[in-house]
Amino acid sequence: MSSKQTLPSAGPDRVLPAQHDQHRQLRLAVRALALPAFFVIGFTLCYGSAWQAPAPHGVPVAVAGPAAQTAPLRAGLARAVGPAFVVRAVPTPATAAREVRDQDLYGAYVPAAQPGATATVIVATASGNAVTSAVESLFRAVAARQGAQLAVRDVRPLPAGDTSGISLFIFLIVCTVGGLITVTSTGIAAPALRPRYRWPLFLAAVVAIPTVAYLLAGQGLGAISGPAGAVFALLGVAALFVLIVTMIARGLQLILGTIGTLFAGLAVFVLLNFPSSGASVQGPMLPTFWHVLNRFWIGASASDAFRSIVYFGGQGVGTDVLKLLGWLAVGVVLLGLGWFKVQRGHQEVTSDERSAAQPRIDSARAD
Repeated sequence: MSSKQTLPSAGPDRVLPAQHDQHRQLRLAVRALALPAFFVIGFTLCYGSAWQAPAPHGVPVAVAGPAAQTAPLRAGLARAVGPAFVVRAVPTPATAAREVRDQDLYGAYVPAAQPGATATVIVATASGNAVTSAVESLFRAVAARQGAQLAVRDVRPLPAGDTSGISLFIFLIVCTVGGLITVTSTGIAAPALRPRYRWPLFLAAVVAIPTVAYLLAGQGLGAISGPAGAVFALLGVAALFVLIVTMIARGLQLILGTIGTLFAGLAVFVLLNFPSSGASVQGPMLPTFWHVLNRFWIGASASDAFRSIVYFGGQGVGTDVLKLLGWLAVGVVLLGLGWFKVQRGHQEVTSDERSAAQPRIDSARAD
C-alpha cells in the first residue's frame, strides 16, 4: 500500500456553483453601476446647465426720482437691457430703499443731482451675491455714461460671518440630505420596522437635523445670526422642510423600494432641488428651465423662506410656507400610495398562503 494519500479532486460539481455565483455577483455589480452613472451624468448636466453662465432674466430694478425727470433715462435703459431687467420708476430714494428691503426690487439707481456728482445704487447683498453683482454692474455702466461716480448703499448686508452668502445654502443641503439619508438608512437597516417605531425616529430627526445644523453653523461658526424670534422661525420652517423630505422619501421607498428610492431621491432632492433653489445662484439669474422650477420647487420654497426670515424680517415668508404646505400634501399622497401598495402586497401573500394550505387541508380530510 502506498504511503501517499490521494486528495479528493474538485470536480465540476464543486467548481461550477462558485463560478456561477461569481458571474451572478458580477451581473449585479454591473447593474449597480447604473446609480453612479445616473449621478455623474445627471449632476454634470443639471448643475452645469444651471450654474455655468448665470445671467439676469427679468430682474426688477428701478430708477428713483420724479417720473418726468427720470423718464428719458428709464426709457433708454429699458431699450438697452431688453428682457434681462425690468426697469420701473419709484418716486424717491426712500421708497426705493424700502422696496429693496422688502424684496420687491433687487436694486435701484439714484441719478447724480448734477453733472460730476455721485450717483447711488441701492442693493441688498442678502438677496444674493450673483444678482447683486449684476445690478451693480448695470448701474455702474449707467453712471459711467453720465460721467458720475457710483456709491453703493447696501440696505440688507450679509452678516460678517458669511460674506460669501453661502451659509443658508449649506443649511438647506444639510436639511435635505439629512432627511433623505435618515429614510434610506433606516429602510436598509430595518426594513421590517413597524411605523409606530419608525416614525418616532423620523420625527426626532426632523427636529434634530436643523437644530444641530444651526448650532454648528450659527452659534459655532457665526454664519447664521438673528434675533431669537427669527432663529425659532427658521428652525420651525426648516423642521417643516425636513418633514416634507422625510415623507416624500418614505413614500417613494414604499412605492419603489430601496434602489428605486436612491434614483428618485437623487433626482428630486439633489439633481433638481439644489440647482433650482436660488440659494447659490438666485432665481432671476438662472436659465429659463431652472428659473421656472425656482418658482415652485421644494428647495426653492425652503431657501426663499430661510432668506426671508434671516435677512428680511420675514417679508414674504407666508407665500413660501404655503408652497411648502403644498409639498407636504404631496408627501401625504405618496405615503398613502405606499401604504396602499404595502397592504395589497400583504393581502396577496395571505391569499397565496391560503391557496397553498388548502390542498394540505383537503388531503388531511381525505385521510
